[in-house]
Amino acid sequence: MVKFGLGLTVLGFIAIISGVLYPMHVIEKNTLLVLLFGGAGVMFIGSMIRNLGILKKLS
Repeated sequence: MVKFGLGLTVLGFIAIISGVLYPMHVIEKNTLLVLLFGGAGVMFIGSMIRNLGILKKLS
């Protein structure tokens, strides 16, 4: 569960970093917003899953 959460966090991080393509005119503004908000949401969910896995190990 911890590895799955870490994988989701990395996936969200990659989505957010992909926003660097916007100033180079590779992606449009709508795509940028989807990448930023979607990446942030996936990172949040990933960190919550990872924390839940850590708490289950401790108890």
